[in-house]
Amino acid sequence: MKYFAPPSSRSIISVTGDDAHAFLQNMITNDMDLLQNQNSIYAALLTPQGKIISTFFVVTNPDNGFFLDCPTGAFETLLKRLTMFRLRADVQLTDISDRFQVMQSLQAGAYICFADPRNEAVGFRSFTPIDTEKSSNNQESLRFKLILAEQDIDYQSSEVFPSDINMDLQNGIAWKKGCYVGQEVVSRMKRRGNIRKRTILAEFAGQAPDPGSEIVAGKTKLGHILSSAGSLALAIIRTDRLAKVETEEITANDQVLTITLPKEMPK
Repeated sequence: MKYFAPPSSRSIISVTGDDAHAFLQNMITNDMDLLQNQNSIYAALLTPQGKIISTFFVVTNPDNGFFLDCPTGAFETLLKRLTMFRLRADVQLTDISDRFQVMQSLQAGAYICFADPRNEAVGFRSFTPIDTEKSSNNQESLRFKLILAEQDIDYQSSEVFPSDINMDLQNGIAWKKGCYVGQEVVSRMKRRGNIRKRTILAEFAGQAPDPGSEIVAGKTKLGHILSSAGSLALAIIRTDRLAKVETEEITANDQVLTITLPKEMPK
């Protein structure tokens, strides 16, 4: 079995107690009831204004409760916010990052293992002992081609809305569940059809520009590069402006690029 480290550092929170399911159901963007038929979901905790504090995977603990596989950069903020909202609920939040590490693999294995719920082409994620040997990470190009934005690399806490990073297209939003923090803003954006930003794949003939490089069509600013590797990059763009581009070449740092929109989006 070959294991690969995720693109960015991860931490793990154990959530236990009689009220764990209901507590998370009232807080996160996805539907905890989905875990009756699958062992993981992709979700986020939002600010009241609808921006992402942290994305994470909620994973069923075979023994009791749930695990949150979350980005290390947002770990303290996420844990503090969940603790603040816990109030008198029977919920225990425990950092178990010193017991397990999060790894990726192409095959199922390990004590706790789950298919990546964003896209089955990614493979599996596993919680393995800290000393598990890992191979060099060769999945970065796959992440780019599947347009999977990564917190701590492509965006930071409280910077983006879920639709900015395509969570609504990657099984991260439940539209029919009850209320959760930030739900009113997310629902209003969908209902009014005013989702104007998306994370996209940008492909270049040569080396992709550095993060932060502007993407333009003539004099129109479309967006900027989030992360890049080789000839590929993830970028965030204004799709309303892209739709008005006619004959102008789309460039970044004077390099022509090809844009691929996330699946389920019209061209």
